[in-house]
Amino acid sequence: MSVRSRQIGKVIINGNWYTVQPGTFEIIELGFEDDDGNPLHPPLGQYGYRFRTENRDEYVGPLSAIELYKLIDA
Repeated sequence: MSVRSRQIGKVIINGNWYTVQPGTFEIIELGFEDDDGNPLHPPLGQYGYRFRTENRDEYVGPLSAIELYKLIDA
């Protein structure tokens, strides 16, 4: 089953629910870069998530950390 990212309304990470601001959930390649946007390491080959909460906090982490997705009608 494929999940439409715009339907993700909440996620559980480490046993805690987080409300996802509509339309902000995305899959990213994890990595770190310097202030000029240059990579600090070779590609990790690991994918993660990025989203904002209702109060505009930004969360980034490995996909494996998400235990459950709550879907909403979008």
